[in-house]
Amino acid sequence: MSASNRRWALGLAAVVGVVLTGLLGAVWWRGGPEPPDEVPGAAFEIGAALPAGLEAVEGNPGWDSLPEAERERALTPMSEAAREWLTRHRGEVVRVARAFDVSPVALGGIVAAEETLLLGRMDALGESLFVAVFGSMRERDLERWVADQERGYQSDAGAGLPPERDRVIRPYLWTLGPAQVSFRLAIRIEPQVAATLNRPRRSVKQVVESLTTVPGSLEYAAALLAQSRLAYARIAGLDIGENPGVLATVYHLGSPSVRARRLAGGAGGRTGTPQVNYYGAWVNLHAFEVAALLGVPPPAAP
Repeated sequence: MSASNRRWALGLAAVVGVVLTGLLGAVWWRGGPEPPDEVPGAAFEIGAALPAGLEAVEGNPGWDSLPEAERERALTPMSEAAREWLTRHRGEVVRVARAFDVSPVALGGIVAAEETLLLGRMDALGESLFVAVFGSMRERDLERWVADQERGYQSDAGAGLPPERDRVIRPYLWTLGPAQVSFRLAIRIEPQVAATLNRPRRSVKQVVESLTTVPGSLEYAAALLAQSRLAYARIAGLDIGENPGVLATVYHLGSPSVRARRLAGGAGGRTGTPQVNYYGAWVNLHAFEVAALLGVPPPAAP
């Protein structure tokens, strides 16, 4: 690619979010603004043993304190599109969940929640444009762009600014694929996903290509679920892995280590239990249906 073409591609990458914002609105905004939370490092390797003596999280904690509008949203019946998706991809969901040692009901539940509560035609259009723009760039240009974006993200965090405050106009922060995985988190967690699956690491372009596929989306989502479970176990002494709604809430809102530290409560001990939002409550309320469609045993907690 010539220098002029490279500048054109990078310039297009910079403005595509702005253009799409005008066309589509805030369709990639999943949850509220949260503090930055790094992908856990060596102490949170996927597949690491959980500490002993963890406290299980049962039921649908926080349901009674949800606003009425959120409770009504959580009671939305599962869409036919979600049922069809789970039935068609049940083998892939179960296989990936087993590889990352996460609940298949949680993994399938987040996709069903996205299909029922959040996804629409605008998401598909945004993903097509994302792949068209970034899939056409050379690997070295993509790597430079990602590095620049990450420096900006870290700079905002260091300055005390919410790094994801402008995620709608920053494709680096968009969520993509059936499980709506953050592009940034997929890039950052790719080394651990590759190690878990015993495969070579994907290039940035390969991550772009895989994020909108079913296997790729499920792999990155399962990795994030596994690390969220371990973060809560190591930091707060809680096992949220068997409660698909709580795990889905953390997945939806992000920042698992930050949230676990809030619950840990410092020297005074834990300050409470995780609370579901409408998204996680929906997953728990539909856990038995998700399990039946996947052909797996239902979870005990909900």
